[in-house]
Amino acid sequence: MTITPVTPDKFASLKTQLASNAEVTGDAAGTISGHGVIANYTYDAPSQTLTVDVIHHPFYIPVSAIESQLRDAVAAA
Repeated sequence: MTITPVTPDKFASLKTQLASNAEVTGDAAGTISGHGVIANYTYDAPSQTLTVDVIHHPFYIPVSAIESQLRDAVAAA
């Protein structure tokens, strides 16, 4: 999934918010893991684009729910 625009301040706030419930590694690119979900992310500051690829999730959590939560988190950041 791709989310734009994500300002550098919003990205920093999002990473802090996510780190309270999951392990977040990396700076502009890295991995988010928690609650059985693993996702890779890449942030491009010049284009203010955040790309997230869910690579593993429990069968009872659909990818659409994960993406919805991420979009909500970006909006709240």
